[in-house]
Amino acid sequence: MAKSPVVNSAEFEEQLIRLREKFSLLERSLSLKADEIVFTMAVSHRKEIDQLKEEVIHLQEQLKKVKQDQKSSYIKKVSQLAKNRSVV
Repeated sequence: MAKSPVVNSAEFEEQLIRLREKFSLLERSLSLKADEIVFTMAVSHRKEIDQLKEEVIHLQEQLKKVKQDQKSSYIKKVSQLAKNRSVV
């Protein structure tokens, strides 16, 4: 016997409820996946920020050393010039 293409209201309601449940499950799964992606991106960005911070600190230290070397060199030059003038 062939199944009738007409669906009674009880069957329709049951199928509608199942469809809503499937959509709800899909929505929760999609939301969970989006949360995982956001978390992964946040962790990745945090690592990148930490690396950049370390690089900035390293560059600051190098700049400080260069400034100290320049100051030391300048003081030596000035003291040598002063010494040369006092000798003459």
